[in-house]
Amino acid sequence: MRSSSTARYRKLRTCPSTEALLIYGRRSITGRRRDTIAAHLSACDFCGAEMQLLSRFPPPATALPFVALEIPKSLLCLAEDLMYEPSLNRARFAESIQEIERLTLTDA
Repeated sequence: MRSSSTARYRKLRTCPSTEALLIYGRRSITGRRRDTIAAHLSACDFCGAEMQLLSRFPPPATALPFVALEIPKSLLCLAEDLMYEPSLNRARFAESIQEIERLTLTDA
């Protein structure tokens, strides 16, 4: 598998669905689709890790079919901002919090 930064470690639109990975793992896919997923797994760290997780902890056979849930736009924007913002800014924020004098009960 190729190495990737944490900013790129995520499921992309080109990645197979979790359900497709489960079916692939059960060897229920044959032919060209199987070859396509196999090639993707060899190139995508995220899907490779997801495949390992699914093979070790498969959902029960009685589980309901997967339903694609849409993430609310505001939550998606927040998550993207947190993922892409340099960690240096978070470190500065933590330092500034530590510099603030804490109030004690006698101050109140």
